[in-house]
Amino acid sequence: MSTFKTTDAQCIRLAHIVVEMNAAGLDQAFVRRAHDLAREDQGAYELLELWSEEDDQAEREEILADMQEMLDEADDLPTRPLEKPYIGYDQLADVATRVRAHKQHLRRLIDANGGISEIARRAGMHQSALSRLLSSASMPRRTTLYRIANAMGVSEADVATDFVR
Repeated sequence: MSTFKTTDAQCIRLAHIVVEMNAAGLDQAFVRRAHDLAREDQGAYELLELWSEEDDQAEREEILADMQEMLDEADDLPTRPLEKPYIGYDQLADVATRVRAHKQHLRRLIDANGGISEIARRAGMHQSALSRLLSSASMPRRTTLYRIANAMGVSEADVATDFVR
């Protein structure tokens, strides 16, 4: 986390943005978490400003998906340094194959439990964030997978894998 702290003027601007997000019908818990993070993180503050200034709804959704990722990352910050396993260059193809297989499994589970829109709603995520998670090449964060598991009513073991961040 950076040492960014909002100025008085930025706090007032942020309050206006939060009121606008609430008026737009965004989930209040999401808005509160975004507000709290934006008070401490310049990137989050700037994303909220971008959202407020954007007129295109599709762009606004993308900005909200980016904010969701920032919130998930903030939730995942370790309390102490972590030791991560080393993956050799010669193992990358195998890892990529396993990640793709895992995401296909996750997609089947999501489809069987109501689809992307429904699971995103139940998990308190934006639909675009869940779509991006399923289509990207990287593994999602463990906390995100747990939220998805809870939304589907399945165990964490059904959605987790060795390569979760």
